[in-house]
Amino acid sequence: MPGRRIGIIRLTSLGDVIHTLPVAAAIRDGDPAAKIVWFAEEREQTFLRGNPVVDEVITVPLRRWRQQLASPSGLRRTVLELRELLRRLRLDPIDVAIDVQGWPHKTSPIVRATRAPIRIGFDRRNARHPLATLFTTHQVAPPPEAGHIVEKNLALLGPIGLGRVGTPRFPLPSFADADERAAAWLAEARFAREGGPAAQLVALLPSTRGRAKLWPASNYRELARQLLADPAVLVVILGGPGEEPLLEEVRSGLPESRAVVCAPGPIPELVGVIRRAQLAVGNDTGPLHVAAAIGVPSLGLFGPTRGARNGPYGAHCAYIQSPTGRMLDIPVHQVVAAVRQLRGIEVR
Repeated sequence: MPGRRIGIIRLTSLGDVIHTLPVAAAIRDGDPAAKIVWFAEEREQTFLRGNPVVDEVITVPLRRWRQQLASPSGLRRTVLELRELLRRLRLDPIDVAIDVQGWPHKTSPIVRATRAPIRIGFDRRNARHPLATLFTTHQVAPPPEAGHIVEKNLALLGPIGLGRVGTPRFPLPSFADADERAAAWLAEARFAREGGPAAQLVALLPSTRGRAKLWPASNYRELARQLLADPAVLVVILGGPGEEPLLEEVRSGLPESRAVVCAPGPIPELVGVIRRAQLAVGNDTGPLHVAAAIGVPSLGLFGPTRGARNGPYGAHCAYIQSPTGRMLDIPVHQVVAAVRQLRGIEVR
């Protein structure tokens, strides 16, 4: 007898998708017969297609749909794609819909469109917007001890009998080809020594969406300078396409043989580089949460967002919260001390 089709509605963003992966993993572990269907934006599917805990991905390209509305042809295409989505949901109905995101103008219509008899979301106090509760049949209040968003998300499984979860798992696709390209790039950059990789490869992640969440480039540069005082340390300054000016600003004045910039286009290649790091330090950004999910010791720097709720997750991770909410007010010496404690890197 086929298992129930459980839909996870978490459209964006990369970091939030990472923080929702334990929900899919817990369903797979607790209900192996279930078919896990994930609704996501186009970019976020990178971590979902080929993922061992996701059986099916349904694309909901809201970003592209909004852009297409600017032209008559784009409007027609959007209408056709929307009709196809609704047809697909009629042919393969969802038994349980879990709205992790809770946005009335984004995810709630999808939850309603599934017509699932069981539709789960957060209660009014915990939902992203209280109106989202109008579209769910079960509203969940996470327990008080659930401080991190990973733990809050897992509480959504209570109504389907999967409320008790052990250590959260963060499965990712293998990205084998991209992993090989990342290894080749690091070798070309002379980041591979005789007998194996560098003793301590530190990944700095200085970019993020929103200027208020940026720790100054000059601070990252000073952090790198102090880390490089240890001859065993090499630094890779990571970001995405278009972020090269910021990455180069961080690298300015650092020894080129031991501090390099990397801005790979495909996300899997970024993951491949991070996978080879022994430590990651970054702002509140998707790649930082990728590092934590892979098991790389990760230090998050937080200002306007709360590290206790949104920081890198796991016993191998830590965060620093600005006392004022301004990233500028996180001092370099505090970050250096946290790095030393997290990884045992000798800094001077």
